[in-house]
Amino acid sequence: MRIILALFTSFIFGCGQDLNSNSFDELESKVVEIDTSTPAGVRLAKAYGVLKDNCMNCHSAYHSNWYDYNTDAKWLGDGVVLEGDFSGSDLISRLKNYGGDMPKGSSSISQAEIDSLQDWIDNI
Repeated sequence: MRIILALFTSFIFGCGQDLNSNSFDELESKVVEIDTSTPAGVRLAKAYGVLKDNCMNCHSAYHSNWYDYNTDAKWLGDGVVLEGDFSGSDLISRLKNYGGDMPKGSSSISQAEIDSLQDWIDNI
């Protein structure tokens, strides 16, 4: 009986983790270093903030690799962004949800946020 009680108590109170490894909490709290010493880095940092706040926080499993994209080359290499082509970039199609708007269930991202994404992609 004591073993069952001990197992039950362990199950109820968990393993003492600060983060839920099954829900990608660790990714959401991850700090990504982006070199902002150049105008290109500043543009990427602004765009990254928009994407983290509006995309990655809900789609952490699907976009978990995006958390490590701290250079333009990584975004281009994934094919999500097309160099200098805002409208043709898959990222923008996804953001527009192929005809609907994201983030789903909340207000669309602001024009300033869209402008940050466009400034970044058009100037890669």
